[in-house]
Amino acid sequence: MISGLLRDVTQAEIDQYRETGAVRLEGILGDAWLGELGAAIEDAIYKQWGKAVSYDITDFAEKLKGMGELTNARAQALENPGRFLTVIGAWTTTPWLRRFALESPLGYIAGRLFGAKKVCFYDDQVLIKEPRSKQYTAFHTDEPYYHLAGTQTCAMWVSPDVVDADASPMEYVRGSHRWKESFLPNNFANQATLDQLGLGQKEDGAVRLPDIEGNRGEYDIVTYTSKPGDVLVHHSRLVHGSGPNYTDKARRAGSFRYVGDDVTYRFNKMAPPQPHQKHALNEGDSLECEAFPRVWSAP
Repeated sequence: MISGLLRDVTQAEIDQYRETGAVRLEGILGDAWLGELGAAIEDAIYKQWGKAVSYDITDFAEKLKGMGELTNARAQALENPGRFLTVIGAWTTTPWLRRFALESPLGYIAGRLFGAKKVCFYDDQVLIKEPRSKQYTAFHTDEPYYHLAGTQTCAMWVSPDVVDADASPMEYVRGSHRWKESFLPNNFANQATLDQLGLGQKEDGAVRLPDIEGNRGEYDIVTYTSKPGDVLVHHSRLVHGSGPNYTDKARRAGSFRYVGDDVTYRFNKMAPPQPHQKHALNEGDSLECEAFPRVWSAP
């Protein structure tokens, strides 16, 4: 058994991931990997802010008022609301997160779900929704934010906190990883796309994501609450998002991205800047290099 792994991934979980695009692996990660995760996320956001790609989504939402902000009466009634903060590439600034990304069982888990012979780490994103943060994470797919081509790509969402129905749990549109459209990236704070805001370019054929939040009954949405030890995994093409944090506790999480055998480098002009990704890859190259290290190989 892999160190820190409490159990193996089951065939039923593999089938669920491949069919629906998302799976909740309950009670799979041990305390050895969870004990320092919360402090490391806080370190990356509160102490290392600005050293990697850092976004204050709350500030962004305030600047974009009138452009279709996501809200509801309950969120508007929150007193002393906290912020929604996120850092991308925290593994380059916070040693413990680097160790978690490269040495934890997540690479092995990805290999099992992919059916791959090798797994490379692509990037991370750490997030904090402070107590009573009223910001949504707008529904989106991860694919347009990446410089990748291939099908074996996933994000693993891990929280050191109990994330109940009021604490901004993850929501997934099951089966949407099989949709044929290529979607424009949005800004997380609302559904406005990055090209609308002058923060990215539009690729030919890419379209705006449908208004899922405004038409929830038309989609197969599953909500995954979680507790420490759970790992939520979703395909990079799967549509996902989350709501406000209505609780008096922070919701801390890390999203760690892994790729398998068939993934190659593809420059994506829609993606926001990622200056921490330093490499000399060309179109179609295998991803494995110092910037995207191999973390697991099949025996």
